[in-house]
Amino acid sequence: MVEMRKIALIIPVFNRLAHTQECFQILDKQKDTRFFKENEINLILADDGSTDGTEEWVRKHFPTVIILKGNGNLWWSGTMNLGVRHALKVMHCDFILLWENDIIPVGDYFNNLQVILENWDGSSMVCSKVYYRIMPDTIFAMGGRFNSRTGVKYLIGRLVKDNEDYNKVREVDWSLGQGVLIHKDIFAKVGYFDEKNFPQYSGDADFSLRVKSAGFRNLVFPDLRLLNDTDTTGISHLTDKTVWKFLVSLFSIRSHTSIIKDVKFYRAHATSLIAYKELIKKYLIYTGSFVKWKVLGWFGVRRKNENLY
Repeated sequence: MVEMRKIALIIPVFNRLAHTQECFQILDKQKDTRFFKENEINLILADDGSTDGTEEWVRKHFPTVIILKGNGNLWWSGTMNLGVRHALKVMHCDFILLWENDIIPVGDYFNNLQVILENWDGSSMVCSKVYYRIMPDTIFAMGGRFNSRTGVKYLIGRLVKDNEDYNKVREVDWSLGQGVLIHKDIFAKVGYFDEKNFPQYSGDADFSLRVKSAGFRNLVFPDLRLLNDTDTTGISHLTDKTVWKFLVSLFSIRSHTSIIKDVKFYRAHATSLIAYKELIKKYLIYTGSFVKWKVLGWFGVRRKNENLY
């Protein structure tokens, strides 16, 4: 007899109704895959105070979706925790599948996920390989690396054309929080996402590193392919070139280049003072890049792929 697993697919949202509509329409088309047919799948929309009609649209078109409401100040980690806590404590789910409303599964994603689930080793997070939506043959991330001594941190395969080197299961230090299947025992041992220190960015990386430290593995499976719409991601000096927006990007929760966030991350995971040299290097390059393209912009020169981060 096939084991029926209870799985919660959690989608954190704040406005962006068009993305949520596309997301649910795509997921609805996957209902005949083995993953949806052979498991008890519960869709959870964790809505952190949307004001664009998100809740009303979902209730009308997908009435079986569980909707949880935040107060508008939860950000990514808090909103994800809202869904995870409900799934584990109220629904008693076996697995959590982290999702986003701006990702698109490619090919037989969910059938492949079912095969992986049936052969799960019992000691790992199952992670996805992510591509750019606007360049579907180009890798956004196949997990990430972080050297706690040197401080080197990066996304594996970023901006690389897909090739055989990235078509094998890969153990990584950390993973993006998109298309990640997590067993309840991992949350029991590791805890939830750190919504205090990493409310928006690095919450997924911090969680993955804690998972690794707890003795589990982060495995990226190349057959789990997702397209990510990076145009919707945060504040960046690449698309917002005013000096004010540049300064805001250094401190805003909405920025993946927040100094505060990065310092907290290194305080949590770096094991040597040498690691902080990488932070200094990062922000010198970041500032230099802004100045360079600001000046070139005066002469009409624009950076290619400026919506990619």
